[in-house]
Amino acid sequence: QWLQRLQHALKENQFELFVQPIISVAGRVREGPALEVLLRMRDESGELILPEQFLGSAARYQLMSHIDRWVVQATLTAIASGALRLPDERSCAINLSGQTLGDEDFLEFVVEALDHTGVAPSQLCFEIPESVVVTNLDHAHRFINVLHGIGCRFALDDFGNGIGSFSNLKYLEIDYLKIDGNYIRDLDTDSVNHAMVTAMIKLARTLDFQIVAEQVEDQASFETVRRMGVDFVQGYVVERPHALPTVH
Repeated sequence: QWLQRLQHALKENQFELFVQPIISVAGRVREGPALEVLLRMRDESGELILPEQFLGSAARYQLMSHIDRWVVQATLTAIASGALRLPDERSCAINLSGQTLGDEDFLEFVVEALDHTGVAPSQLCFEIPESVVVTNLDHAHRFINVLHGIGCRFALDDFGNGIGSFSNLKYLEIDYLKIDGNYIRDLDTDSVNHAMVTAMIKLARTLDFQIVAEQVEDQASFETVRRMGVDFVQGYVVERPHALPTVH
């Protein structure tokens, strides 16, 4: 059932982009991610379906590369048309899956899409889960290096999920670390989470990465991560995701 629904959604353009702002803790900054695009799906009755309901099936049926292509193309079209506006020199974050990173043709697709839409590479920041980088290190290295070389930015997403990967980080052209949201919850009262985040921030500074704290949902968490020295914050405390106008 999900295979048919997802194939139909791709064919009939039933996916939608939502966006969630990412703000700089230090106020106005010259560069860095300004927002993240998030995927939603609309069923036949018009009901909105969240990604946790369909991405597992998409991965099982090897459709993630197709979906990620849709997201990249829709995002670039939105930026080029003005439907998605970014502050000067700030970027838009797009999530990529492990299947996509292993797709030999995806790199060429991104380069051609950038060329076709005229969007500056510096306006894109690809988020790649830490676990994916560890299991696809060769693919990740080439993909990141080529696109970083033309100006795209990269963030390591869900950082802290696979602690064994620290040694790989210094060989990758990464700009930002996104600390896994599980570590942000109860940060002001959970001493273990606090110690983990402190260690991640110290490591990021050593490697000259900037830090994004995601899933910051309340003011207490916001104040805590600000005191700890993160650079960017994303979460309900800033703004909930909202729909991007459909681009035709």
